Amino acid sequence: MAPAARPLVLLIPMPDSEVRSRPPAQRAGLIARLRNGLDPMVPMLLVGALVGLISSLAVEGFRQGMYLIMNLYSDHQIHLVSAAESLPRWARAVVPPVAAVLGGLIMWAGHRWIKRPRGPEYMEAVRVGNGQLPLAPNLVRTGSSLVAVSGGITIGREGTMIQFAALISSIVGRIGRADTAHQRLIVACGAAAGFAAAYHAPIAGTLFVAEIILGGLQLREIAAVLVAAVIGELTTQSLFATGPLYLAHMVPPVNFIDLLDASLLGVLAGLLGPLFLWLLDSSRRAWQARVSLLPLRMGLAGLLIGLLSLIRPEVWGNGYSMVQSMLVHHWALSTLALVFVLRLVAVTAASAAGIPGGVLTPTLALGGALGLMVSHLFLVPEASHSQALWTLVGMGSLLAATTHAPAMSAIMVFEVTRNYNVVMASMPACVIASVVGSLLRHRSVYAEALGLREDSEAAEEEAQARLEGEAVAVPEALRR
Repeated sequence: MAPAARPLVLLIPMPDSEVRSRPPAQRAGLIARLRNGLDPMVPMLLVGALVGLISSLAVEGFRQGMYLIMNLYSDHQIHLVSAAESLPRWARAVVPPVAAVLGGLIMWAGHRWIKRPRGPEYMEAVRVGNGQLPLAPNLVRTGSSLVAVSGGITIGREGTMIQFAALISSIVGRIGRADTAHQRLIVACGAAAGFAAAYHAPIAGTLFVAEIILGGLQLREIAAVLVAAVIGELTTQSLFATGPLYLAHMVPPVNFIDLLDASLLGVLAGLLGPLFLWLLDSSRRAWQARVSLLPLRMGLAGLLIGLLSLIRPEVWGNGYSMVQSMLVHHWALSTLALVFVLRLVAVTAASAAGIPGGVLTPTLALGGALGLMVSHLFLVPEASHSQALWTLVGMGSLLAATTHAPAMSAIMVFEVTRNYNVVMASMPACVIASVVGSLLRHRSVYAEALGLREDSEAAEEEAQARLEGEAVAVPEALRR
């Protein structure tokens, strides 16, 4: 039998003088009635705002720590490609393996000290876990990643930033003694705020949590996540950095020919995305089986990255400088193809070695190069030849093909440049890329981080069953 509908109650605030004039017992009853009539998600909005503020500070702390380490070997550079260009060639080849070995030693020593190799990823803790992130393993991982990415390793620092923000949020939830449902929501808020602070993209950060972590748009939970993301971005903009993540020329209005070319680019990205993920997974399994010692494995990957950077310094780092250059400077097709291949090899080596970090930003860089190469080769004469447009559409398309999150990918390439016209071309491209990519490879780049491991079908089925049950249970828990 369906539950009876609750009557609509209008709470009209009374003047303070009238409330104070009431007896204490009557005043307590009034407060209890107000508390019972209040939506339990309203306090979570305040918690989300607090988490957004703290997460933004955590992300900026990681970023400033990276700058301090870079100043040890470069002349006050804040971009890794600029730091690589300023170094002698021998130093450009030596810095990445040294940083990788030091990061590996931190991980190795930390594992021996805490007797626990790793804790759950924040995605796993939110989607199939209890929202608890252990402190010591995550601090070890954060320290290792900080040293490695500061030395030019071709891996994304933003993944560690978001994990660190989620860790701080988990601590906030434990201090507040939140129940499991609220603890998971608090960590999700921290992830969204960390994403927003790292990429200056609060809407994409919210969709990142909704599409990838929560597995759908759950309106009651997403309100707090959106508040956290907005506060995280406002804190970053107000205290640390203003403006979009990338500066780009204005994208002209999109026409139907542009949509056709964007669709073709989406198909191409949908075909390449699964190949990229297969390359990452197969090389990781092969490399980790052959070299078991973590510092040695990471050092060898760093050496390869250092040697590749002798050919082109754009190999260094997560790809930020490369994307910024592609948005505003002319790139020859041969140079694009060369840097694309070099960075593909470098990010594969870094991921295969187990260097902590993410691949979202490196994927954006590869996608931008793909889009720009397509604009050189396949655009019909009537299409827009805006360099920024096709760089951004390529970025979003390859991201959608690997994450299976088309809305997040399309909105993200708009937010990182504040170029709205790009949405009209990126949305169909991202949808097509996501559909093609998911048909060719069911598992996204975040499948393992979500706790859905390929080596155990039973574990995957159990995790999915838990997820389906919690899709109903979480809203009920939040109503208490």
